[in-house]
Amino acid sequence: MEIKSKACNHGNYGGTLKNVQYIVVHWTSNQGDTAKNNADYFAREVVKASAHYFVDENEVWNSVPPDRQAWHVGAKRYVHPTCRNSNSIGVEMCLTGKGYVLRRGTIERTVTLVRELMARYGVPIQNVVRHYDVTGKDCPAPFVEQSSLWDDFKAALAAEPEEEMRYKYYDDMPDWAKPTISKLVKQGCLQGEGDGVLNLSEDALKIFVVNDRAGLYG
Repeated sequence: MEIKSKACNHGNYGGTLKNVQYIVVHWTSNQGDTAKNNADYFAREVVKASAHYFVDENEVWNSVPPDRQAWHVGAKRYVHPTCRNSNSIGVEMCLTGKGYVLRRGTIERTVTLVRELMARYGVPIQNVVRHYDVTGKDCPAPFVEQSSLWDDFKAALAAEPEEEMRYKYYDDMPDWAKPTISKLVKQGCLQGEGDGVLNLSEDALKIFVVNDRAGLYG
């Protein structure tokens, strides 16, 4: 997935992160915020707190460098025996809309990011935890107050990602896409992989058709 970056202010994070064992899920609890404005804020201000990633329904922004310790689970007392800033990645979910509500797209994008981080660092699913599980803080509140939402999140992590639908040949494509694809092939804009193999994803077909209907292809 695409991850944009804006360097966090050096006053908001610590030393080298050498051995990632946990991924900690948070929410920002700031009504109407976005991943980008969190990245901007932590780049600009010194608040002695941070996270590695901020996620909303549209984007993911990296703030603290992945090889440095974010200050996201610091506490005087812990309820988790071993998860600390020094061995964990912090992921914050944003609240882009009105009200203190996590949008479905934000949760789904967070699942995708966390799954990629699990693969990157070899973190098992049992080591994906809530802030609440580490320090007892009510965070992310919806996942604490309604534990079934957390169960659903973990189940989504464990599920096999759906394989993207792809169309190798023109004849295999849905009827709604054929006129546009035929036009682009005739114009020389689509050449594929040779021998008639186009190998286009369904998302690509939708983009081509929308652009065609907007008159971008003549």
